[in-house]
Amino acid sequence: MLIVRTLNKYDCDVLIAGGGPAGSGLAFHLASQGYKVIVVDAESFPRDKVCGDGVSPIALAELQAMGITQTEKFASTNEIKQVGLFIKNDKVIINLSKPDHLPFHAHIIPRVELDQWIVSAAQKAGATYLENTRVTGFEIRSGVAIAQLKQGRKNFTLNAKMIVGADGSRSVVARQLNGKPPDSEFQLVGLRAYYEKVNGPTDRVDIYFSEESFPGIFWMFPKGPAGANIGMAMVSKTLPTKTADVKQLLINHIARNKDIRERIGNGQMEGKIMGWPITFYNSKTRIIGDRVLLAGDAAGLINPLSGDGIQYALLSARWAAETISHCLQANDLSVNGLQSYQRRVNAELGYDFALSNLLVQFPRNRSLSKLWMTILEVMIARAKQDPKYADTIAGIFEGTYPSYKALNASFILNSVKQGATEFSEGFKKAMGQPGGLIATGLQATESITALLSELSTYQKDHIDWMKNTLGKTAKVAAHIITRMNANGR
Repeated sequence: MLIVRTLNKYDCDVLIAGGGPAGSGLAFHLASQGYKVIVVDAESFPRDKVCGDGVSPIALAELQAMGITQTEKFASTNEIKQVGLFIKNDKVIINLSKPDHLPFHAHIIPRVELDQWIVSAAQKAGATYLENTRVTGFEIRSGVAIAQLKQGRKNFTLNAKMIVGADGSRSVVARQLNGKPPDSEFQLVGLRAYYEKVNGPTDRVDIYFSEESFPGIFWMFPKGPAGANIGMAMVSKTLPTKTADVKQLLINHIARNKDIRERIGNGQMEGKIMGWPITFYNSKTRIIGDRVLLAGDAAGLINPLSGDGIQYALLSARWAAETISHCLQANDLSVNGLQSYQRRVNAELGYDFALSNLLVQFPRNRSLSKLWMTILEVMIARAKQDPKYADTIAGIFEGTYPSYKALNASFILNSVKQGATEFSEGFKKAMGQPGGLIATGLQATESITALLSELSTYQKDHIDWMKNTLGKTAKVAAHIITRMNANGR
């Protein structure tokens, strides 16, 4: 029998859509191994990206392996050694610990600098960049991935052995692979503004919790001697549905919060407030297909608790490179051949992201906002007394520890103990004041009445929230069982 095979001519081994940390990180790893890589980016470098600019210790370890942290430019970036947590009239300042296997504390590096460093490393390794060019779609045929590109008014195609979507939360490649845009349930919205001539300390990031924006956080990340990235991130879909002007929330926070006003001092905003969508991990989303793979934000590899995406972009770049290199050598770029990448993401991030999604799911119910804020107050009160407890909380926000580290018996027990202490002290205070117990009882009655009214008015929303919460709880339970079985317990 005569078998006719199509002889494909390739423009590159791998075409990567997007030149951010995930795309350029992957380009560096593959080009360093001698593969022909083309990176397509809609803008020209150096270019800015709206981001919190925090680069975690784990992300810095990835950059060190790429030779980036050994430069003078990196040495001049701002190192973070403390984190401040603020809520209402309470706060705690935590000294950050650094595990021995990690080379640095977190740094604040504006994306206009960070992305350019990774691009330069990839280009030095041999990667080719097509700037001011967009990937508008792709087609998979026998033995080839055909990328459809637009550069100005020019439309053209390139043939690659495979295509990687690293084109962010609005990824064209991800949308085509999955046949739909990301689910709004798995989205955050972020805003940031740059300020100059602010007050120190320069080695401390501050995180602020406020009932009006919860579930969400405000931050102040100092990026140098007198500059700072000030912003906020909040979950897009909350229940009951209550429209909020997110930009106005940030403006009000900057104007009214005494703690951040103290940090800003006479500082002034440079430029304007910028916003961006953040899509976090949905286990139902496809991240691989025949000759197609997603990395970084395009794959939803963002932690919804911290909003950190740079760490996971760089990690997924390395994991993707390992899989793609093996598949290229084996000449098997099918969805089955790329499964090792899917398994790696599940093994490394599945449990952490499932728990993070569950923890974010609870405060989506804004009818219970007072309860969630009370829990945060208890945690901050405990952190002031217990350095180990504080280190765990700070490590989760810094990106040093996975979120499931918080879900251990000691952490939960200490949280419950602190809650009991706070309740006891509040009761004693009420008893010691004329009419205090009555006033406290009236406040409690008003809160319960308001909650019952919300439950009645938005009954369907609350039922849907409960179903969703139970579903996410089941996913976390499945991960726990899998881990226990793997450990032979």
